[in-house]
Amino acid sequence: MSPPVVIVAQHHEVLEAWAGFRCGCQQPPAVLTFDHHNDTLPAFLRTVPEEGERQRRLTAADFRIAATIREAQAHLRHDEHLDFALKTGIVSRSVIIAHYDNGSAADERMRISADPTWPPLQEWINAPERFRHCADQVFETDFLEARLAAAEFVPEEHRGFLFDLDLDYLLTFRAATPDDPGMLLRLLSCAGMVTVSREEEWLRLLRLDREIDSAGLLARLRKFF
Repeated sequence: MSPPVVIVAQHHEVLEAWAGFRCGCQQPPAVLTFDHHNDTLPAFLRTVPEEGERQRRLTAADFRIAATIREAQAHLRHDEHLDFALKTGIVSRSVIIAHYDNGSAADERMRISADPTWPPLQEWINAPERFRHCADQVFETDFLEARLAAAEFVPEEHRGFLFDLDLDYLLTFRAATPDDPGMLLRLLSCAGMVTVSREEEWLRLLRLDREIDSAGLLARLRKFF
């Protein structure tokens, strides 16, 4: 049976779906995120300057009460939701397969696994074609096996995990149609829920194929979930 799929506009908006899923679990699931960015900033960092108030908001959020998650979500940004989910017991562990590792994480339960062969990020604007081969590979089995091994994430050991995809992870059409999708299919067979964030603005800024948009990527991904 395929896991349910929830699609949202911005990445932090997955939290309501995650909280609902958590209500049906005895223990918080792991989350495996695929993203261009790390999304590892502390919850409410951008909107609440005072540390004590940030802690109060975390304490007030209860995954069993949807209204408290919606309230919190309204004050979060798209790179703060993983810390929020960990701090509020929605998830137990966060593994992020990203294009780069910025070396920072708000919580020790976060693990970033980035491909070290990508060219330096500052070259993105001036020489985008240098990235194409790397970008094409991000759902290929050999690529995923290496990234999962580095993160020490075995899907069968985390059955029911959240498979979380930010579409700015997929910068070419070929990336969404891997030649060898074996590991992708293995991950999806173990996942309890799939969440996809469209992140249209970041996708527009980062894409290597100029025709890419979220609708086109989702159409190609339909064969998998």
